[in-house]
Amino acid sequence: MSSSMLRPLTGALPELSFDQFFADGISAAAVSRETQTLFVASRSGRLCRLSPEGERLQEATGFEDARLLQVADNGAAGLAVCDDRRLKCFDNQLELWWEARVTGRVTAIAAAPYASHFAFATDGSRIHVVTSERKEVTTIECRRPIEHLHFLAERPAIIVASEYGELSCYSVSGELEWSDGKAGNLGMTAVSEAGNRLIIAAFNHGVQVRDLAGEQLGTFAIDGIPCAVACSSLRERVLVHTLEGRLFCLSFSGAVLWVAQLLEQNLNGMFVSAIGNELTLTWESGAMCHYLLH
Repeated sequence: MSSSMLRPLTGALPELSFDQFFADGISAAAVSRETQTLFVASRSGRLCRLSPEGERLQEATGFEDARLLQVADNGAAGLAVCDDRRLKCFDNQLELWWEARVTGRVTAIAAAPYASHFAFATDGSRIHVVTSERKEVTTIECRRPIEHLHFLAERPAIIVASEYGELSCYSVSGELEWSDGKAGNLGMTAVSEAGNRLIIAAFNHGVQVRDLAGEQLGTFAIDGIPCAVACSSLRERVLVHTLEGRLFCLSFSGAVLWVAQLLEQNLNGMFVSAIGNELTLTWESGAMCHYLLH
C-alpha cells in the first residue's frame, strides 16, 4: 500500500517511517504537535489514539459522523464535530469531558495550544470561544461564515479565514486586532509562529505568505492550484497539496525541495511536526502514512 502512495516527480522523497490502514475509512484526523500523538476518527464512529510510532494505544466509540477533529498542541484534550451540530470534547485518554448541540452548522474548530480554550465557527457567521469547562468566553460576529480557525501560541489570539475573502485576527476575548477584507479566495491556513509566517493556500492566487500582523510577505508560485497547506514551527518546511493531486515540499523562501504525485485521491489530513522532521498523511480510504522529512 504505502509504496504506491507517493510517486516522485522532483527531488528525493521523504523516508516512510510507518503506515496504517483503517478498514472502515478515515473521516477526520489530527496530530498533537508537541507529543506527535495521532488521533484518527473512523467512518464507523471509532476514535483511535496512536503513538508517534503508529501503535494503537486507545480506542473509543460514539463518534459517528465525525467530520472535523482538532487536538491541543500538548495533546491534553481535543474537540470533534459529529454530523453538523454535535460537539464532543475529550481528554487524552479519549474520555468524554462534555458534549453539546449547537445552533447552525459548525464550519470550523480550533483548540488552544494547552487545551485551555476551544473555538468553533458556525454558518451563521459567528465564532464562539469557550473554556475547556465549556464556559463561553465570547461570541465574535464576522462578515462571512468562517472556514478556518487557528489559535496562536505566543499570545491569546485566533487567526480566522473565510473561503471568500475575510482574513482577520481576534483576541480570545473578541477584540479585532487586524483584518483584511480583500484577501481573495482563501483555502486552508497554517501558522509558523517561530518563523512569523502565516501560510495560505489561496487557490488561483498561489500560496500566500504573510506575517502574523497580516502584512503580505510574498507568494509562492507552484505548478498547480493549492488547496491545503501545513508547515513546521522551527524548521523551514511548508507542505502544499494541490487540486491536481500533487504534493510540494518547500522552504520558507519558496525553494522547491521535492514534488510527488499522490496516486490515491481524497487526501483528508496533512500534518507536519513542530520541528519539521515528520510528515503524516491520511486518506478517506483509511490509509495513513508517516514520513521522516530530510
